[in-house]
This record gives sequence, structure tokens and C-alpha cells, in this order.
Amino acid sequence: KSSMNKNSFLDTNVIINFVNYQKDKSDEITTKCYSYIVNKQEKFIVCYAVMRELSNIMTKLSVIHKEVLKKIDNESYSLADSKNLSKKDVPFVEKLYLVHKGVNERRLKEIFSSERDIFEIEIERFLKNKADIKVISTDEIKVELVNVIREIIENYADCQILASALQYQKDKELFLFVTADKKDLNPNNYDYLKDYGILKDYKFPELHNLLFIN
Repeated sequence: KSSMNKNSFLDTNVIINFVNYQKDKSDEITTKCYSYIVNKQEKFIVCYAVMRELSNIMTKLSVIHKEVLKKIDNESYSLADSKNLSKKDVPFVEKLYLVHKGVNERRLKEIFSSERDIFEIEIERFLKNKADIKVISTDEIKVELVNVIREIIENYADCQILASALQYQKDKELFLFVTADKKDLNPNNYDYLKDYGILKDYKFPELHNLLFIN
């Protein structure tokens, strides 16, 4: 089967980009993810590890907004020292602060709140209207499989998502693993994973990484 008539197993980043898309404002990869989902060919598969990650991202967004508001309220508040932010989120939050620091605080609370509402509604709408097949509950994910993948990919959620894809692929017709991940799931790394340890015994879905496809 050509890529066009295969089902698509979606990684979290593709869904987030789809939801965040704004006409004429979004960068190339966000636009690519958006059009991939809008021009849907076959069925979309979403695993429970992705759904959990989407819900974690919503929670994180609210933490990020609170931190920006704290900093606006008190300029000497240090985002870098915040216990609520992971190291890799700090630059993003600092940028968000700089963009919004001129905005009236009450108005900003409203903007943030409506951004979260829209995000949440769009995610729910996506899961209801676009996700055809929901697979592999998080307690079905094989721990030993996750651990082997984790020797190569450090992000735990990513390991669980890939493990879910491998488990679901087992007795199914080949589907696409659709992602926009430039580091862990670039084509070279994906090929490397296929031959690594017990992963040799698994049938891998076909990688469809939108960052590497024109």
C-alpha cells in the first residue's frame, strides 16, 4: 500500500501543532501538521499515552501562565529559580513574559484564560471528531519495551508512545507513525531503533516524519 492509504498513528506534537495552527501566522511545520490532519486520508489512531500527554500539556499551560503573571506582578520574581518550571520550559516562559509585560494584568488574565479554554476545546474536539481508533491503555504498555526504548530516547512519554505504536502494530496492517520530532524520531534514529536489542523482534510502523518530508 502506498502511504496515502495507510492509517496514521499520531504523535502528540502533530496534534498540538494542528490545534495551535493560525492561518497566515504559523510556521512551516505547524502548517504541515495542520494540513496533514485536514487532508486526512485513512483512519487516525491515537494511543492513551498521547491523550495523557495532551492533558499534561493543558495542566502545564496553566502553570506557565501563572508564572508569567507572578513575574508581571513582581518584576524581581525569578522564573529561572521557580520550583514549578522545568529547566527546558524557562526560556519559553521568559519569552512569553517579555511579549506580554506591557499588558494590563487583568486583561492578561483574560487573554491567558481564553487561550487555555480554546486549546482545551480544540483538543477535545480533535479527540471526538478526528481520532477514529483509541488504543493501548497506559497500563497495557509493556514496561520492558519502554525501558529498552528509553536507552535511546530519554523522554519517558515519547518512549511510552512509541511502545504503544509497536504493540498495536503487531498484528495489524502496516500503518504510519506520524510525528514532527526532529531529535529522537528522525529517520536515522528510527532506523537505529529498529535494530536495537529486543526491538529487532518488533514490527515497526512506517515512519512519516513531517519535518523530513517535503
